[in-house]
Amino acid sequence: MQKSSFTRLLATALVSISFLGACASKSSVDIDVPEEKGPKWGFVDHSGKFVIKPIYRRVKRFTEGLAGADLHARWGFIDREGKWVIERNYEDVQPFSAGYAGVQQAGKWYVINKKGSIVWPSTPTVAELGFPHEVDADAEDHAVVVPYLDDKAKKWGFHDMGPHGKGDIPPTYDEVKYFNDGLCPVFSAKHGKWGYINNTGTLVIDYKFDTASAFKNRVAECTMGDDFVWVDKIGTIAVKNKLDSITIFHDGLALQQRHGKFIFIKHSGEPAFRKKFRYADNFSEGLAVVQPMKTGKRGFVDTTGEMVMPPVFDDARGFSEQLAAVKVDPDRFFAEYNEDLSPKNKPKEEDAATPAKSEDGAPAEGEAKPDDAKADGETKSDGEGKSEDGAKTDDQSKSESKSDSADSSSEKSEGKTETKGEAKSEDKVETKTETKTKTETSKTDSAKSVKSDEKPADKSSDAKKSSDTKESKTK
Repeated sequence: MQKSSFTRLLATALVSISFLGACASKSSVDIDVPEEKGPKWGFVDHSGKFVIKPIYRRVKRFTEGLAGADLHARWGFIDREGKWVIERNYEDVQPFSAGYAGVQQAGKWYVINKKGSIVWPSTPTVAELGFPHEVDADAEDHAVVVPYLDDKAKKWGFHDMGPHGKGDIPPTYDEVKYFNDGLCPVFSAKHGKWGYINNTGTLVIDYKFDTASAFKNRVAECTMGDDFVWVDKIGTIAVKNKLDSITIFHDGLALQQRHGKFIFIKHSGEPAFRKKFRYADNFSEGLAVVQPMKTGKRGFVDTTGEMVMPPVFDDARGFSEQLAAVKVDPDRFFAEYNEDLSPKNKPKEEDAATPAKSEDGAPAEGEAKPDDAKADGETKSDGEGKSEDGAKTDDQSKSESKSDSADSSSEKSEGKTETKGEAKSEDKVETKTETKTKTETSKTDSAKSVKSDEKPADKSSDAKKSSDTKESKTK
């Protein structure tokens, strides 16, 4: 009996544990990784239209039809439609070149092909990887090599991707760049200088340069002390222009930074245009990424300095294969801007043309005023129209003194400046009868002179003042 109770109790406990385990398992399955909010990367064409929507955390530039892209800290490769061609399996990636790309897994680097298959090395021995590239683009063999840093030797060498190369070059260099025109600059810490090797690893140009660039159009740019020199493929040296040596030109323009501001210059060293930028990148495909001085956003300018894409992007990179990577917050961006990058809810032209008014209905400051208020508005010098003692301003006095050329607006202004002590009967006299009044006054001058003796002296004086005032105003 006691044993049976213990058995039932044990069975109940096992069922409870199984149930809780099932709930925990189901709960872990149902938990989804929340979608990340905030700015994302996408790609636009030369018109600024989004070709690939901004949904990626990080991206690389397009090369050979593919671009590295990152979602949730894992990299893969997408095509020009934003579809995943090589799945997200990598900690980092490099752009494709010569049919290959470098990828990182578990801290080590490998070379993959466009199918995503690892082609080299079979064991994790590479600590760092350069770009795969052709030794000489003009050669018929199209040999491809990839520079790499050996994990054990801590030196750089070159792996021949075959089948047309001359074989591997052992890792014996402290620093390397890349091959072009059949030669590659390499650095020797022992000599403290740069030299050039061919694709068999033979030193063709001795270690003697303080800096060295890859060959381009059969020549390389180097420095020897304070001298900037041209170097040809057999090592002949010629002094060259300092400006060309320290500046890389793209689309005929080069980028320089002066006093913390970026400008573009011509080969002559003169500014290409007057605009200066807080940030700028080199031109590519006729456009350059820039950040104007008074904004934190970035846009694109052409070689004339015209802003062909307004500064509306949080970040941007240069064009490659007709597409440029840009960064925006999609939730905010598409609510504020149209497809052509123009702002939404832009005021209509008729609304913009209507003069703004203050809360009391008067024209806003800076707007044109009606004729009947023009004189009064023009004479205000301190916002009140009067000096400290309440006297009229100089402009008002000048306006009243120009009676010979007064127009309808000046007449109204004079009417406003009359004192309160004047007779109310004069205020009621209409302007259109003033001419008639003048005529009648001249006809009755003789009559008034005859009757002047019969009327009291004070009334005669008042009538005379009234007549003089009317004549003055008529003139």
